[in-house]
Amino acid sequence: MTERQSAAMYWALSLFVIILTTWARYWFVATGQLNLSPDEAQYWDWSRTLQWSYYSKGPLIAVINFIGTAFLGATELGVRAGAMVGAALMQVAVLGWVGLGLGRIRTAFWTLVVLNTTLLFMAGGLLMTTDNPLLVFWILGMVCLSVAVDKGSLAAFIFMGLFLALGITAKYTMALFIPLALGAGFWIGRGQELPALFWKRLLRTLAIGGAAGMLPILVWNATNGWVGIKHVLYRGAMAGEKAKVFFELKKFPEYLGSQLGVVTPWWFVFLLIGAWLVGRQLLRRQAEPAFPWLPRSLAIILTVFFWPVWLFFLFWSLHTKVEANWSATAYPAGIMLAALAVERFVHRDPRPRWPFLWPTLGAVLFLLLHLQAFLPFDGPRNPVHRLRGWQDLGVQVDQAREELGGMESAFVFSSEYGVTAELSFYVPGQKRAFCLAGDRKMNQYDFWPSPDPAAQNAVFVVKGEKSRIPQRVIDLFESVDEPKVVTTMQGDRAGQTFTLFLCRGYKGEWPVQESSTF
Repeated sequence: MTERQSAAMYWALSLFVIILTTWARYWFVATGQLNLSPDEAQYWDWSRTLQWSYYSKGPLIAVINFIGTAFLGATELGVRAGAMVGAALMQVAVLGWVGLGLGRIRTAFWTLVVLNTTLLFMAGGLLMTTDNPLLVFWILGMVCLSVAVDKGSLAAFIFMGLFLALGITAKYTMALFIPLALGAGFWIGRGQELPALFWKRLLRTLAIGGAAGMLPILVWNATNGWVGIKHVLYRGAMAGEKAKVFFELKKFPEYLGSQLGVVTPWWFVFLLIGAWLVGRQLLRRQAEPAFPWLPRSLAIILTVFFWPVWLFFLFWSLHTKVEANWSATAYPAGIMLAALAVERFVHRDPRPRWPFLWPTLGAVLFLLLHLQAFLPFDGPRNPVHRLRGWQDLGVQVDQAREELGGMESAFVFSSEYGVTAELSFYVPGQKRAFCLAGDRKMNQYDFWPSPDPAAQNAVFVVKGEKSRIPQRVIDLFESVDEPKVVTTMQGDRAGQTFTLFLCRGYKGEWPVQESSTF
């Protein structure tokens, strides 16, 4: 096969991967295999009250949901449309950057293969959470930085600032792009001449883009007691009781294991191999470079945008519990490093005995994730079990509400924000549910109106099988019926179990949030 024929084949394969995976995501969502996660439902509920920012995140996720549901309705497809579009944009950005910009279509193909077969990106292409737009703008920002370093294009700086601002409004982690871009620029500049006006434009871009992204968040926080900032400090154990414990080893193994899971163990190994080979090449410790075609500037960008982020959260897990997805921004660069190692492994001479074993395992994992409705794995031990049964719960809650006089005279509430959000989405009529205030962490529902004092009755919903209702709920009503335990269904599969309490005679006084925990 000639070089031209090989390039044409990999272009066709790359486009096939993008089209196939996008169709698979659409089919998965359209067939309703899994209901919305609590966070997805919450972000959708935010989109019904557009604000400058929100309690735990910036405003972009609400805007994306607003657009998606405006075109496709307040449905699972309308909510998750943003995730599918985001996943496609990530792939197109990779193809354009590596395939067109670098002229390495084979490398672009293997990057797409690895990208689509890691759990982090597979889940991110299905679930409309803040990680999806964050990674879209992180990748686009890296592309712009690469172009700015090599060509000094003014347009590259303008778009970099735009993507930085949008990324921050998606998730605060995007702010890490600023020191990483500065670090990469400094390292690159030590070994080669940078384009004219590079530093002036870069500093201006990062300053303006960062300020523009933070502005709506700061405006909202300034008028709401800075609760969003406090939330970040508490979650990161930089304030509150958790901040008093500086070193705690027990969380470290859990976090490290989670990173093997979100990338998948075999791709994680390839990632480390690729990072090691690129690092040796940068340090000139190889007689023959592993990737002679790889521009030094790009090798530095990949190294800087992976190691500092990944190591930061790894070491932070020695201080407190770190969620598996907090280090998500390390993996766009990490996936490309893994793809470099995979390409080198598959196409080495002599050819390995099982060259396509690991890509095949990745394809199997992709199929397993997208065929949840047809797999025999069931029960609470299944990781996706918590996404089953919410729609059925909504139907059963609506039936209970009808016993109390219907939507106009009875409201729905829970003591957890995730359950509250699911009820808002899945109870017919999609009237906003309420989150019972009291001794719990603050959430976005505390900033919205409480139930109408004229309401007469309510349905209280809790997860699991409960025999007793909290005293603070009893105090709100004249009487509360005996608990009704319901086991939900997702098609022909058992979903989650909930307990419903029919509450009668609402006294019209909603409790005030007592806890100052964020």
